[in-house]
Amino acid sequence: MASVTFTGNIGKSQGLKFSQDGKPRLSFSAAETARVKDQSGQYVDGGTTWFNVTLFGYLAEATDAQIAAQGGKGKVIVTGRMSTREYEHNGEKRESLDVVADSVGFVPRNQPAQSQQQPSQQPAQGGWGGQPANAGGWGSGPANEPAF
Repeated sequence: MASVTFTGNIGKSQGLKFSQDGKPRLSFSAAETARVKDQSGQYVDGGTTWFNVTLFGYLAEATDAQIAAQGGKGKVIVTGRMSTREYEHNGEKRESLDVVADSVGFVPRNQPAQSQQQPSQQPAQGGWGGQPANAGGWGSGPANEPAF
């Protein structure tokens, strides 16, 4: 499998499901649309690539909660292992891009600037993909540096 990192908009989420032994799994689609320059130098949207993203364990639960908190919308950064598979739909052969995610991060939505904005009173989630700072990944090393 190839490693991939992409930024995309959340599509349809199938919701959190559990295996027979109780392990959580989340699947959702994410769309990445390329921006390209046309002949006049203006940026225009190119083709859209859809990815089927699957997460397991704590990452699945945390991501499901975050997607729900954002109303099923938002932009994510996904890192994981990508594979392709062929399938048939209405007699037509198609190909699917599937990603088993190792990490998922949410891109903050644009918020209007406020001159008197107060700092958030909620504790920081820490970690990459909503994981607690001690769960590994980003934010788990000394002084919140990446743990390599």
